[in-house]
Amino acid sequence: MQKLKFPKGFLWGAATSAHQIEGNNTNSDWWAWEHSQKRAMQLESQGKNPADYYSREACDSYHRFDEDFALAEHLNHNATRLGIEWARIEPKEGHFSEEALDHYEKVLQSAKFHGLKTFVTLHHYTNPLWFAKRGGFEKKANARYFHRYVEKAVKRLDQYTDFWVVLNEPEEMVSLSYWLGIWPPQKKSLITSFLMAKNLKLVFEGSVKVMRQITNKPIGMACNLHDLRSSDLLSSLTVYFRQKFNRFIFEHSVGWCDFIGLNYYFHHHVGLFGNRAHSHSHHSESDLGWGIHPEGLEWVLLSLKKYGKPVYITENGLADAKDHKREKFIKDHLYYMHRAIQKGVDVRGYLHWSLIDNFEWDKGFAPRFGLIEIDREDLLRRKVRYSAIKYAEICKNNYMQIDHY
Repeated sequence: MQKLKFPKGFLWGAATSAHQIEGNNTNSDWWAWEHSQKRAMQLESQGKNPADYYSREACDSYHRFDEDFALAEHLNHNATRLGIEWARIEPKEGHFSEEALDHYEKVLQSAKFHGLKTFVTLHHYTNPLWFAKRGGFEKKANARYFHRYVEKAVKRLDQYTDFWVVLNEPEEMVSLSYWLGIWPPQKKSLITSFLMAKNLKLVFEGSVKVMRQITNKPIGMACNLHDLRSSDLLSSLTVYFRQKFNRFIFEHSVGWCDFIGLNYYFHHHVGLFGNRAHSHSHHSESDLGWGIHPEGLEWVLLSLKKYGKPVYITENGLADAKDHKREKFIKDHLYYMHRAIQKGVDVRGYLHWSLIDNFEWDKGFAPRFGLIEIDREDLLRRKVRYSAIKYAEICKNNYMQIDHY
């Protein structure tokens, strides 16, 4: 049996986002969209009950955050990624809620009490409703509102933060909200997609400039970088342009980053017109039908080596309600992460997605990503899954024993 050791001081933990676990984020554009007539009609046309797709109280982590951090500590985590909600902190334009800032101060104090390094995400898809009504990030001039929020939040919370993540997956926000038109505001426009990508790049750069005046903590961005494969020779050109678009914001922002946050879930086989083609690799799949391809993590990590930046895996996980595949998923991805480290990639941490089952955006509560189950039939009781215990052994030892791969 082989022992794979990870670098000294390696960070182990799990990630969450505010809207997905806190509940009752009533001043956000996502909450408004969840309860909109357009969304209800769309779900009803698919034979679904709109009430099943309201975030409601989510996991009630707004009140139960200390319980969640205590469980993370029990599972030998030494780091956590969490989000703060702009819509709570600035519920009305120009009005900053001291109550919300006090709350997030308590959240971060709790994380530190439980021995966790904190990766704090400033923006994870959701916007204050007032900002969305002003056109959100579609308007270049609106960046100043976000920068004002960033300044306020960082000044207040920096002493409890170890790493700042300015934006989460801006490329996914562009793709799902504007290219495919699935997420709010559901504007399916190629032109707007490119404008959004350019604007978010500038939003990130401006945020870093503001933050450099306040903090010396590492600043980065969490990007969802796929392993794209062509299904035939004709589709290889499509793969090239898909990769270019997927990495546009990242490529133009990485120079401003102190570290790279990598979110990795799967790879795509891409057809001629950019559609997802059938995979002939016979991968195991998650409950969402996402192909499990841990080898792709090594490939993506090696592609980041040229930037010479520390890398933290800020999300990696799967929907697996029965917990049949999660242990192997984690170990397989850690194996290929270790291979990348051996080849010179400066990977310094792994944060599994997610600490607890959560509200999975347009898919509701059905997908179960958590190391910890949330029993929605029993007052949101937390139940540690077996895979979480096996992951906890790796976190404690800072090594993993394997038979062979």
